[in-house]
Amino acid sequence: MTRNGDTQDEPIQDQHSQPDDAKVAGILVQQEADLAGHDEAQVLEALRQRFADAHLSLTEDALRGHAKRIAGLEPNDFSRK
Repeated sequence: MTRNGDTQDEPIQDQHSQPDDAKVAGILVQQEADLAGHDEAQVLEALRQRFADAHLSLTEDALRGHAKRIAGLEPNDFSRK
């Protein structure tokens, strides 16, 4: 909630400007932690959604490459949940 009682309708990070490459890197790091070792199709869909939510555009080849790499990572304690 905001001070005047309204709800927060946008992610807090939208209030702080970052270069697009930093945003892309941050999303990839987060998705690596969340989805390491998951099914490649699931990772690909999650990447598409996150980049769309952030209003960032990656080529389909780039998305598929990142999905394959993340799916091939060793699962961690967090991504096993």
